[in-house]
Amino acid sequence: MTTTEAWQGWLALEHEAVWLYPVIGARFDALAERARGSHAAHRSTRDRLLARLHALDVEPEVARLTYDVTTLRTAKQAVRAARRVERGIAAACIALVGESADEDTRTYAITGLRRAALADRTWGGSPRAFPGLSAQS
Repeated sequence: MTTTEAWQGWLALEHEAVWLYPVIGARFDALAERARGSHAAHRSTRDRLLARLHALDVEPEVARLTYDVTTLRTAKQAVRAARRVERGIAAACIALVGESADEDTRTYAITGLRRAALADRTWGGSPRAFPGLSAQS
């Protein structure tokens, strides 16, 4: 994997999060406020990632037209989906840290990893010594 691929992998997951959280909020009143907060945070992160990729002269990964939300029939399933995307983002940040030798990039990715780990906790996840590492297994 290259550094650019790691950036793109993270961006792809942010696109998914930006799409997922409004669906969760619309389907489950009890999760709506949390979903709105998550959506705003991920939209901001996605926009910053887009700006970074443009600054690197890289054509950013585009969002898919749709994402599979057929499994979101219960609030419990919605929470699992939120945790899955947050753990995926944590794993993508770890990949970027591992691929980049640039201190600014590594710091940015570690900040993203921290945000994803805290977001996972917001959605009921347990603290992990190495957030994101188990997301790949």
